[in-house]
Amino acid sequence: MTVFRRGEVWAYKPVLDRPGQSLLRLIVSADGLNDSPIPVVLGCQVVDHDPGSLLAVRIDDHGWAVVTTIEQVVKRRLIEVAGVTSASEQQAVDAALRAAQDL
Repeated sequence: MTVFRRGEVWAYKPVLDRPGQSLLRLIVSADGLNDSPIPVVLGCQVVDHDPGSLLAVRIDDHGWAVVTTIEQVVKRRLIEVAGVTSASEQQAVDAALRAAQDL
């Protein structure tokens, strides 16, 4: 069984290709959910260009994690780990998630 961890960037294989849709997802759900038998994790899209938003965090070597694109991501569609966020990047993602949800 594949192990998914918060802060990992994964290559994503969509059911249908959509022009302009990112093929990278940053896992943002808690590891308790990620380790569960539930077939999904929560992720946000990692895009290759700066969207110019305070709710987008630069992830070195991968682009920008856009926290307003949180979605359920089917685990079996995540095909390989592309990277992992640094501690400072994950802190910035967490701050953006809190800001987006007014937490």
